[in-house]
Amino acid sequence: MNGIACVSVRTAFGSYLRAADGGGTHTAVHIHLTACPTCRGAWNRYRWDQASASPLVRELRDFLGEEFTPYLDSAAALAETWRQADPRSVEDVAAFFRASTAYLYNLTIWQASGNRPDYTSAAIPALLDHRVRTVLDYGCGIGNDTLPLLETGFGVTCCDYDSPSTRFLRWRLRRHGHDATVVEPGEVPAELAIDALWIVDTLDHLADLDTALGTLLRRVRVVVCENLTVRRGVSGKGFHHHRPAEQIAAAFTRYGFRSLNQAAEDGAVMIWGRAPTVAAPPGPRRSAPAPPWPAAANPPRCRQPPSTGPR
Repeated sequence: MNGIACVSVRTAFGSYLRAADGGGTHTAVHIHLTACPTCRGAWNRYRWDQASASPLVRELRDFLGEEFTPYLDSAAALAETWRQADPRSVEDVAAFFRASTAYLYNLTIWQASGNRPDYTSAAIPALLDHRVRTVLDYGCGIGNDTLPLLETGFGVTCCDYDSPSTRFLRWRLRRHGHDATVVEPGEVPAELAIDALWIVDTLDHLADLDTALGTLLRRVRVVVCENLTVRRGVSGKGFHHHRPAEQIAAAFTRYGFRSLNQAAEDGAVMIWGRAPTVAAPPGPRRSAPAPPWPAAANPPRCRQPPSTGPR
């Protein structure tokens, strides 16, 4: 790559990390990192350096012990292990994530470096406003959102594959003095009371939204996801499904949800509430009436800038 371009890209790492410059510079850095292995390696080291003082990295080191590998390029490791596994079915994909230590590192560094948006700070006021008490953290991973939700006082059930990531989550829960149930996708107890479905950085991992979420969407009255009006940080590794915002919004609408914070285009999350005049597709429904929340006038549309999700 051009030497001047490499210098410029590395100078921009700080703003790129926190998506502080969301315009053309951000896009140019992303494109450059995709094409330049040297800068890609420098970016990995930069994120590790930013994360090194984080309590989360210290926890990962304590959890893994002698197996801890500093400066592991988890994005490259994910891509290579995915290529080797060559998953062809939903079951194959589940097996991949159940065995992935690289994903454990990826989730940790994304959070600890400051690269991951602060979803909980953005969403918790709205959850409190809408009297949410119980949350299902679907795709909980290592608990980046689970722990702040628990510490705020919500009852949280964690949902994800049994994997190195959820084993680290269970370890963290014990360390922080919390007690939360961890269940597999598709095994959420029917009798479990859930006010809100928390599904952040997970929608793009699901092959079929209706199959994965239909039953849950019939049971909850609030949904929290990442801001769909900002292009998500999906990769080209094969385990992300690229869906436009309109397609995801249409799926939520089929189950009777409307965006409650449509105007908050610069926020980290979108909050969806059940619209009282729109019925969900046939299926078991909770008997409690839906609150009379306002409906958004228009479905969200994808816009720039791209975000920097886990790579």
